Amino acid sequence: MKKRNKEALNMFFSTFIVAAYVICCYFILQLASTVTNQNLYSAVTIGLVVIFGGMLFYATRVGDGKQVLRFSPSVLIMMILPSVYVISAFFAVGLPLHQQITNNSVIIYIAAVVLGYGIPYSFTSGFEMVAAEDVFYPEHFEKKNED
Repeated sequence: MKKRNKEALNMFFSTFIVAAYVICCYFILQLASTVTNQNLYSAVTIGLVVIFGGMLFYATRVGDGKQVLRFSPSVLIMMILPSVYVISAFFAVGLPLHQQITNNSVIIYIAAVVLGYGIPYSFTSGFEMVAAEDVFYPEHFEKKNED
């Protein structure tokens, strides 16, 4: 299979996964709306949106190459910790900004997507192409990136 066809197929399946998630999420939220406990409904909604963040990560990280595993403290500090705080402040009445977060539901959805995207992104960067000469001759790789 040609590389171009394979990339197009990967992108199709990535968009299909995200579209299927949105459709399934709609039906699950319709079922969950019958729950009388508002906190349980909010938790189900946040859980589904966190899964959406993970699906979004997968959809943007398909490709050829080697899976690069790493730990990124900057992603942990800049993405995961603020999103965990926003989700915690949504449920905990005593935390600062609780009232502002509960008044604006978009913030909680954005925080949940960031959490779902940030968790895998803090441990892997996806697929990266590394040529053999870049491994054996790192100065060649640095020179090629400067051009």
